[in-house]
Amino acid sequence: MSGFLGVLGGMGPLATADFLRKLVENTMAAQDQEHIPVLMYGDCTTPDRTASIVGRGVSPLPKLLEGIRFLDRAGAQAICIPCNSAHHWYDDMAAASSVPVLHIAQASVDEVRRKMPEARVVGVMSTLGTYETGLYRNALHTHGYEVLAPTRGEFDTLVSPGIADVKANLIDAASRSFSVAAQSLLDRGADIIILGCTEIPLGMQRQVRANPSLYVDSNDALAVAAVRFFESGESRQQLRA
Repeated sequence: MSGFLGVLGGMGPLATADFLRKLVENTMAAQDQEHIPVLMYGDCTTPDRTASIVGRGVSPLPKLLEGIRFLDRAGAQAICIPCNSAHHWYDDMAAASSVPVLHIAQASVDEVRRKMPEARVVGVMSTLGTYETGLYRNALHTHGYEVLAPTRGEFDTLVSPGIADVKANLIDAASRSFSVAAQSLLDRGADIIILGCTEIPLGMQRQVRANPSLYVDSNDALAVAAVRFFESGESRQQLRA
């Protein structure tokens, strides 16, 4: 197989399925053969990323590298990881791959710039682990944005429980928690909110449909970045190399 996208998934399984759906939805295709070929490596046994980041669990890096190397050896032309917290280990994963590993935070910042060029204050809803790594804060500060995040109390009572609810397929409960957390960011002055955990968009579908200009879905942004990579000819250039 050649000219395909590698997807390192399973973190969590529902978020990975959501990414694959959004990849299809963002592809301009009239028939099956015009879509991007995909090889998905979904290891749901990968240790919890946030638990590792906050010092309460083992490192997922060996499992992440195992997946990256599998996709690289199989011949992927680029690799996507539909898990924000896993990008804490991005440099190690990118170094283990001979092909580009698309960066979910950069893809999300690109979507902020496209969707709301006038935005100055960006809210970010994410796992506590992603927040503590500074993944989005650093990417947004590079482009001059002010960044707002949930308070620690909001992480503990709204965002983290909401993410757990999505993993347990309790979408309605997650939606209620996320809605309160998002409104708090908007009340504090956020112009737009990045849904910086790939579980969060699953619990925010109603809110995003109602006000699409207010949100950037990181899973959707990563899918857009993958489509642009394959449409740009970069994948064909790598095949010739």
